[in-house]
Amino acid sequence: MDPLNLILLIIVMLIGWRLRSVLGTRNDDEKPSRRTDAYRLNSDAYENPPEQAKSSALAQEAMGSDEASDEAATESLRIGRGLAFFNDIDPHFDEAGFLDGAARAYEMILKAFANDDLTDVRGFLSDDVAAGFEEAIAARQAAGQKLETRILRLDRPALDDAEVEGDKVRLDVRLRAEIISASYLADSVLDEDNLPPPTTSLDIWSFEGTHNSANPNWQLVATRAG
Repeated sequence: MDPLNLILLIIVMLIGWRLRSVLGTRNDDEKPSRRTDAYRLNSDAYENPPEQAKSSALAQEAMGSDEASDEAATESLRIGRGLAFFNDIDPHFDEAGFLDGAARAYEMILKAFANDDLTDVRGFLSDDVAAGFEEAIAARQAAGQKLETRILRLDRPALDDAEVEGDKVRLDVRLRAEIISASYLADSVLDEDNLPPPTTSLDIWSFEGTHNSANPNWQLVATRAG
């Protein structure tokens, strides 16, 4: 081989080896190093969030706690009106049982009022309602009269409205009954042959109690004509 060509070949080989050495160093050292560093940084950020991230997480957690407290407070202070609203917040309310009790209370209270003695039903009456009944009884007695009340038929009561304020609820009950009501002198005997004809009584009685409770303590708080 020509000495000049041999020298050129050796030079080319040396240059090629040098290039491979340099490129190989970059591929083996820099690129894997970057991948490793990137994984390490991401892993550290995931496992050890910066203080700002921690503060943000704590703030969100605190806000969640405050919102839960606000919701609990709102739950206990809900105010609204209407049967749909009441059914929504107290879906397990025993409407049938309540209306049965309202019907019995209606009969008992009317009879006690007619007999001038509220003792047995006083626990079912609010102070204002009891005071109103007692005034009417006193006025009747002062006039020397008595009252005879007979309930011939009482239709199934129906809920007419509801008003909720926190744990308290006021339920309006519509009552329809066929009644004979007669006044007569206290020192006379009731004339059974001359009783007035039956009349239809339409009333709305309002009961107030604590809903979502095993012992709601229902009381009659108002009455009005229906």
